[in-house]
Amino acid sequence: MERGRSRQRLTDQEQDSGTATAEFAVVMPAIVVLVVLLTGAAAVGFSQLRAFDAARSAAREIARGEPQAAVVAEARKHAGTSSTVSVRADGGYSVVTVTISLPAAIFFLDTVDASATARYEGDRGEPS
Repeated sequence: MERGRSRQRLTDQEQDSGTATAEFAVVMPAIVVLVVLLTGAAAVGFSQLRAFDAARSAAREIARGEPQAAVVAEARKHAGTSSTVSVRADGGYSVVTVTISLPAAIFFLDTVDASATARYEGDRGEPS
C-alpha cells in the first residue's frame, strides 16, 4: 500500500512540473513581443527628444544671428550626422525642421521630426 502512494505522489509532481513548463512556453512569446515593443517605443521616444533638442538649439542659433552653416552644424551636433536639417524663412521668423531616420528594426515608423521657430534678428556683426 505504501508503494502505491509514493508512486502516486511522484506522478503528481511530474505532472505539476510539466504544467509549469507548458505555461511558461505559452507565456514566453508574449513576454518577448512586449519587450520588443517597449524597446522600439523607447527608441522612437529618445529619437524624438533628440530631434526636439536639435531644433531648439538651431533656433537659438538663428535668434543670435548665426549664419545658416552654423545653424545646421548645431542641429547636427545634437541630432547626429545622419539627420536632415531644413531652415526656412516665414516672415520675420525662421523655422528649423530636424528629421531623424529610425533603424529598420522599428517597422512601424520610418522617421521622427521636430520643428522650432525663432525670430530672425539679423546677421551677427551688423551694427545696431
